[in-house]
Amino acid sequence: MEKWMVYNKKADFQKIGSEFGIDPVIARLIRNRDIQDMKEIRSYLYGTLAEIPSPWKMKDMERAVQILQKKITQKKKIRIIGDYDIDGVTATCILLKGLKRLNANVDTYIPDRVKDGYGMHEQLIDKALEDGIDTILTCDNGIAAAAEIEYAKKEGLTVIVTDHHEVPDKDGVESIPVADAVVDPKQKACTYPYNMLCGAGVVYKLMSYIFEGKNDKSYISELLPFAAAATVCDVVPLADENRIIVSNGLKILNDTAHLKNTGMRKMIELLELSEHIKSGSLGFRIGPCINAAGRLDDASLGLKMLMTEDEKEAVKLANELITLNEERKELTAQATDDAITQIEETNALERPVLVVYLKDCHESVAGIVAGRIREKYYRPAYILTDGEKGLKGSGRSIPGYHMQQALQNCQELLTEFGGHALAAGFSLPKENLEIFRETLNEQCGLSDEQLVEKVNFDMELELSKATKNLVEQLQYMEPFGESNDSAVFARGKLKISSMYLCGKENQIAKLKLEDDGLLYEAVDFHADNCLSRVIEGKYGVGEWEKMKQGKFGQQISILYQPEINNWSGNVQMKILDCM
Repeated sequence: MEKWMVYNKKADFQKIGSEFGIDPVIARLIRNRDIQDMKEIRSYLYGTLAEIPSPWKMKDMERAVQILQKKITQKKKIRIIGDYDIDGVTATCILLKGLKRLNANVDTYIPDRVKDGYGMHEQLIDKALEDGIDTILTCDNGIAAAAEIEYAKKEGLTVIVTDHHEVPDKDGVESIPVADAVVDPKQKACTYPYNMLCGAGVVYKLMSYIFEGKNDKSYISELLPFAAAATVCDVVPLADENRIIVSNGLKILNDTAHLKNTGMRKMIELLELSEHIKSGSLGFRIGPCINAAGRLDDASLGLKMLMTEDEKEAVKLANELITLNEERKELTAQATDDAITQIEETNALERPVLVVYLKDCHESVAGIVAGRIREKYYRPAYILTDGEKGLKGSGRSIPGYHMQQALQNCQELLTEFGGHALAAGFSLPKENLEIFRETLNEQCGLSDEQLVEKVNFDMELELSKATKNLVEQLQYMEPFGESNDSAVFARGKLKISSMYLCGKENQIAKLKLEDDGLLYEAVDFHADNCLSRVIEGKYGVGEWEKMKQGKFGQQISILYQPEINNWSGNVQMKILDCM
């Protein structure tokens, strides 16, 4: 059972509302997102690209640009080595488009998830040497490849690293690769004022530096949507510079008539998103399609779609990506069902850490399945499946359980591992599975209190105050995403006046709720798991069936978001949770 927690951050909301012409409720919501002084609030509401810090402030940026310009002039062969997720693919796209515009002799290699694994490996360097490559340019990887880059340098290659991941650290000393230039704002010596960019955001800065020098600002704008998509999909904070990148990138994506990228335009059309593209459209529709190629096929399919200028090829590639994503969704759903069945049929829930071995799970969806299991049971979840050499696994965690440290504490059982506090990847010999499960649970350290999910909401708000004007002003807070969640309100002691079910499986409940003597529209899109569960728990088994037969008057408390009903034009309360 979750525990609802209200944000309790203080400010003069009336003053803020008056200063910026916004409802005091909106002022409170902004404060809840740790936006405090007037300058920060103004940037949050009206931030422009002109506010973004200059790229030259980033460590080694100038050095990287000088090397690239020299190599371009000398017609040296440059190879971009990216990554197979949307951040790596769009970062590769930004570099490839930019360097081609500069007439560079450039090609790309995106590692295969299964065959190559993540990042730079010796076989990729050997392939570059075999192909006569002079310079390797990484994106979204490289900062952790010190040994591989040392090998590349010994073989005479020039190496430029662009990355956004944490710098490996041993006993407080950074292990920075001996590349010719290392552009990563996470380096301690980097004085760039914002270090939470994604990989595509970093290379967007690199290309901005070059094209600003050539006074080609229109091309910088052309590359912006790729950085925006990656920023949302790589789940970096949508704050500060990232918020400006995404909000301005979305403006370009929404102007589909003038959107220059053929592949992205066709993807938008095929997904029927052209009415209004928001951050959710990137995170839940476009991003998964591009990611699906790297999971089930070849990540370069996404790059080809973003690079092509041929409309027929763009449609073909976009359709392939959409089809792959549908396949990925089916694989994920089946694997999730299998994991739930295994958990429910064993004593797994008696222990704080879930370790599930799924023989038939496609390794590329293990991380997604781990995330869904973590959400369902609110426990750290590790999903393992068969790899080429033993077992491969992905984990997703909860606050209070540092997953990367947990793996480090049992590293003698593992072949390899990596990650951070809330997510990790690893591999191990199959014979170590049971002791791996035992060790993780023995060393867990989570208390019963930490295993209760805390659901935060912004404030309690009477339904009468959830007006059309407030719904319209909530748009000022977009784009929503990591560190800038959609607003969530609470209201208790609401009487159910009426209800009917709809949807393909009668999973949607349309309700009339009474608050202070007035009736309001509400909808629960997951009534089979939300409203029904609460009614049965509060009023007894069989009460849900009675409700479906027309017995009303039950009382509930809800977490909700007000929205406009597209059919009636009225405000309706979208129920997120209830008790």
